[in-house]
Amino acid sequence: MDRGNHHHSHPHPHHHHTPTPPPVVHHHHTPPPPPVHHHHTPTPVVVVHHHETTHHHAHPLVADRASVKVYCKASPEFALTIHDGHVVLAPSNPADLRQHWVKDEKYSNRVKDDEGFPSFSLINKKTGQALKHSIGATHPVQLIPYNPDHLDESILWTESRDLGDGYRAVRMVNNIRLNVDALNGDPQHGGVHDGTKIVLWEWKKGPNQRWNMTYYCKSSNLVNMFQL
Repeated sequence: MDRGNHHHSHPHPHHHHTPTPPPVVHHHHTPPPPPVHHHHTPTPVVVVHHHETTHHHAHPLVADRASVKVYCKASPEFALTIHDGHVVLAPSNPADLRQHWVKDEKYSNRVKDDEGFPSFSLINKKTGQALKHSIGATHPVQLIPYNPDHLDESILWTESRDLGDGYRAVRMVNNIRLNVDALNGDPQHGGVHDGTKIVLWEWKKGPNQRWNMTYYCKSSNLVNMFQL
């Protein structure tokens, strides 16, 4: 009777030894960390990529080109820009790529004005549009998509000699009588304001017809006062 008891007690410890699940349960619990860790890893990559794109909003045609601030003597603290499809003056803001213009002198040797000054085009760094001649005197200048492989005289301009004050007239390459003019930007007509339109006008010698272009400094985003 005692031996029967002993024989019955043996299977009981054997049954107690079966709970091998603990290691299995423990092993099953291990995998979650890798996926959780892996899922967390891409986050910095996305953030870094997003951070990079904030610095690359320039139009691909001119993204890697040095750009200039274009301003007139009437109000140097205002810059040539694009607003709602129109070329206007606005308070200077180096962080606004619409105020950055690329001075492209690709055809400077082939196309010159009547005085022999070389031509250039002005391409907006944000939109990739080139500054185009107006349809005539007193009319606003226009914008057109820039095509670097096409010679289009309607987007070519020249600068006069230095007018003695560090500024120059900017005029159509094929009609130097018509000058870039900040409409009513001279003191007698109210001066420059946010949204002053840019037109072409015959030479009146006013400060709103005298222009300068200075390079933007890439590193600091400040204007480097280097005259072109």
